[in-house]
Amino acid sequence: MLTAAVVLAASPAGATAQWRRVHHTKHTSSAAPAPLYKGALLEDADSGRVLMAYNADMEWPPASMAKMMNLLVAQEQINAGRFSGNDPVRISERAAHTGGSRVGLKEGDVYPLRELMKAALVKSANDAAVAVAEKIGGSVEAMVRMMNERAQELGMTHTEYQTVDGLPPRPTHDADRTTAYDLATVARAIIRETNLLMWSGQPHMDFDNGVAILNNTNHLIGRFEGADGLKTGFTTMAGFNVTATAKRGDMRLIAVILGAPSNNQRFAQAGRVLEWGFEQFTAVSLLRLNQPLPVHVQVREGPQIQPVAASDLKVVMPKADAQSVRLVYDVPVAINGPVATGEPLGRVIVQEQGQQVTEVMAISPIAFTPPHTLGGEAYNASAPPSSSTNPGQEGQ
Repeated sequence: MLTAAVVLAASPAGATAQWRRVHHTKHTSSAAPAPLYKGALLEDADSGRVLMAYNADMEWPPASMAKMMNLLVAQEQINAGRFSGNDPVRISERAAHTGGSRVGLKEGDVYPLRELMKAALVKSANDAAVAVAEKIGGSVEAMVRMMNERAQELGMTHTEYQTVDGLPPRPTHDADRTTAYDLATVARAIIRETNLLMWSGQPHMDFDNGVAILNNTNHLIGRFEGADGLKTGFTTMAGFNVTATAKRGDMRLIAVILGAPSNNQRFAQAGRVLEWGFEQFTAVSLLRLNQPLPVHVQVREGPQIQPVAASDLKVVMPKADAQSVRLVYDVPVAINGPVATGEPLGRVIVQEQGQQVTEVMAISPIAFTPPHTLGGEAYNASAPPSSSTNPGQEGQ
């Protein structure tokens, strides 16, 4: 059983705990067993904070995990109103004759777009992925361009797609390339911007009103507590891979395993990495959207403003360090008007053991226009702190 995997107090074998992305992430020790994967990564899904990495910047074929970008682009096009999940898709000769994992589409058949997206995600059906690409992009080649453009927008600088399904153009010659970091990035986008987890989190799903059953290729689903995604991938060259996500309480994690030696091991290792993350880390809620902050800013010839948080602020950190987190309020004592509602007045910096982890803007909840123009500008959050900021104001 996956839940029986051993969880170590230290990070998984060969891996290093990290708080930011670094290069050359491969670390081995004679005292530690060799990991059963070529690369691995564990991230906080909300912030992208790296909790563990092993060869996470190594270029690797994504195999069928390339379908994640195909489906992200498709769902974003639906969200934009350019398509509907109910739109009919006529199966082309190219889609019908696509090899590898298939749902058995026939040329000329017509299916709703959402059914094909579901089959590509849950069953990893290559024929369905090609049909989705042709519908959304107009052609496979156009969809590949859309996928690469979206990857660049997301900052996936080490990813290049040449297929919409990850299928090698010929055996042992994978065309696509990516990294564990980039796979986690597209996973975060899917989690943030789509509802695809409602499909990827199901062990089995009906296809075409029960004509066929889609068995989820991700064996963590229904076996690992909180798992609800996301995508597997296998080719001879890439080995066994998975981008997995699970949520427990307020914390969602993303694990990527690359190059595991067997189908069972990719899930065992992903489960082990995720379990380690849930054992070692916790999500700490620090601020809520529009929560008043314990500082004040005097507007010259105007009111005193109590800034509020521009967004919710939650950080994932080691459980052992949860009591050491503190908030530093980098907010000026006084500014010139005018001030607009929602205008940044400063920032709240989260520090853990003296190191900055993240920040959130401190904004004005009100607007004020002085009776005459005084000149000067409101606080520039990108400028370095000055001696005129609220001194020493910090909190736990």
